[in-house]
Amino acid sequence: DLDGTLAPIVQRPEDARVPPATLTTLERLATVAHVAIVTGRDLATARTLAPVPGVEFVASHGHEASFAASALPAADAALSERLKELARDIEARFTGTALRVERKARSVAFHYRADSSLAAPLRDALRELPEELRLQPGRLVLEVLPGGGGKDTALAALTERFNPGSLLVLGDDLTDVAMFEAARASGGRVLVLAIGGGSETPSEVVAAADAVVDQGQVGEVLALLVDALAGPPPA
Repeated sequence: DLDGTLAPIVQRPEDARVPPATLTTLERLATVAHVAIVTGRDLATARTLAPVPGVEFVASHGHEASFAASALPAADAALSERLKELARDIEARFTGTALRVERKARSVAFHYRADSSLAAPLRDALRELPEELRLQPGRLVLEVLPGGGGKDTALAALTERFNPGSLLVLGDDLTDVAMFEAARASGGRVLVLAIGGGSETPSEVVAAADAVVDQGQVGEVLALLVDALAGPPPA
């Protein structure tokens, strides 16, 4: 996962950054293992946040990938227009509030991190969506995206591409639970790490994991994995 896992959660999504040391570790890891970032960000943004050679991406909650993937849903221009209309409508209804609207290639996210009291009215405003769209809750965010997809679908696409014998899966939010469950159902050796974010961390994420790691320790965990697989870097 990207936000909340590789990158710390920040007030504004556009300010998120993966620490340089973590990017360096990912580049080393990609030379000795298959590495993929599964994210709700769109593909272009994900690549900008983690410009690491050798890393694959499944983005937009399982609707975009950096490789050809038959398991993922095809793009739908009509749904894209509906999402644009929805974004405009919600933005107009919440003018003057702290709601932040994040437009993505295949979805739109409504962030209320700056004012949690917006959660209830926002949920009411999104109560009646077209049947082709679904609501995905997250950490102080509600996201609307096309049906189908999901991080379980993303993992299926990656399994088809890499056919791994073992999996290390890291995530911090409700969207990652489906990925955790799909990993366990894959039949290989699996270690699932929930990334702790304090009181924001959903209990479902912790319950679905083998262990909990603080977000600030993710880079260290990956560095330990690289050292175990390839040996420590030259002094």
